[in-house]
Amino acid sequence: MKKALALCVFTVALVGCKSLVEKGHNLFQAGMYTQSAEYYEQALVEDPHNIEAQKGLAQARNKILDKGLIDVRMLRLGGNQTGATLKLESLLRNQVDWQVEPFGPIANTQSEELAYAAQWLQQQAKLLSQSRFPDKFRYFEHSYSFLISNAQLGSQFVEYRIPLQNKAQMQCQQMMSQATEQRFFLRQFAEKYCMSWSLPQAFKSTGKDPTRYSSISLSPDFTVRLHQTSRQANALNTASLAFKQIFRESLWYSPIGQQTFDLAFQAKLEHSRQAKLVNRQKHYTTVEERINPQDPKKTLDVEVKQAYSYPVTEFTEQFSIDAIYNGTLASQSIEFKVDDSQVHYTQSHHADFPQLGISPVQATFLDVETRLDKQLTTLQTHFKTQLDRIWIETHCNGLIGAQYGEYILRCGKIAPQNEFVNSWFKKQFGLAYHEMAALYAL
Repeated sequence: MKKALALCVFTVALVGCKSLVEKGHNLFQAGMYTQSAEYYEQALVEDPHNIEAQKGLAQARNKILDKGLIDVRMLRLGGNQTGATLKLESLLRNQVDWQVEPFGPIANTQSEELAYAAQWLQQQAKLLSQSRFPDKFRYFEHSYSFLISNAQLGSQFVEYRIPLQNKAQMQCQQMMSQATEQRFFLRQFAEKYCMSWSLPQAFKSTGKDPTRYSSISLSPDFTVRLHQTSRQANALNTASLAFKQIFRESLWYSPIGQQTFDLAFQAKLEHSRQAKLVNRQKHYTTVEERINPQDPKKTLDVEVKQAYSYPVTEFTEQFSIDAIYNGTLASQSIEFKVDDSQVHYTQSHHADFPQLGISPVQATFLDVETRLDKQLTTLQTHFKTQLDRIWIETHCNGLIGAQYGEYILRCGKIAPQNEFVNSWFKKQFGLAYHEMAALYAL
């Protein structure tokens, strides 16, 4: 529903906040087929048997396909066959995801564009098979897998397999010769690369990586003074576990790491609440009829001052959190501290005297858990940032060109857009890092 509400705000001028199906209809009429499909999908999440939403979604998706195929044709006629083929591949993937079959003019247009795409794919396959980079052909097959399957070109590409595998064999042997015992990332990549090309190699058993850590030793030191609850104290213990999990999910952690990372986590948490009962008064004047002392047979209206007393409980809260972590990672000291404090006053009473503007008041206490969670989250976020920063400084700066790809691979894990990372991959494999990552799950 959050997504639907966001869309409602975005298109309020056009459709207003009507029902999901109504909004879908209005957007469809406005030619906003993708947006209308999103509303129909939301309606079907709420009610999978909504016939109107089912019909609307089918119509919107057909319009998306129709418009997409027109874009394909315009790209092709404009001389951008690569863009046309990529767009057509995307449309075919959508058809499979949506479980729809084109019909009528849409099917005819798609059939025509498939024929042009098949011809282009055959030309590209032949050209790429002659490249010295076998992975360019593999990425080509990966990028256009739906089109290649639809056009039944797989059997035609079999003739390229042996020449491509021979070229991959050269890459495999080169990496094997370079993947010495201390080049752990290169070794892992080489094993994966060779196996994917059906070129299994006998690698020696690996040793321990002295640059990474196989465990974390966390030393918590908490001082907790709370007035009545232990939930905040438990939050500190949970934060300790979070530090460990963040480290284990970082690139610094590895089962073959040789070191233990020592991290100290100190926190001082105080929250007190003092109550004081006080008696308050509010003075007011009333008019009473009394006997006139000058003439007992008559009466006088006399103003009488009175006081309304009522008990009030006054609360004084004091909250403070000081937390810090510190440790040494890859010979670099890391440390970060957060602190927060507040003195808060509130009160409560049950008095109810509308004529004097007095009504019951309920005390509003500090939201200690939210304040504490905010500071601990800041601490943990900074810790993760520090881990990433030091990894980049260690493996992306200065050493990146050393050890034939070892630091390139380490850097690529966290900085895939790094110029040196991509230049090395293009030089070695003819592809950018993200393209190789798509093939080999780097």
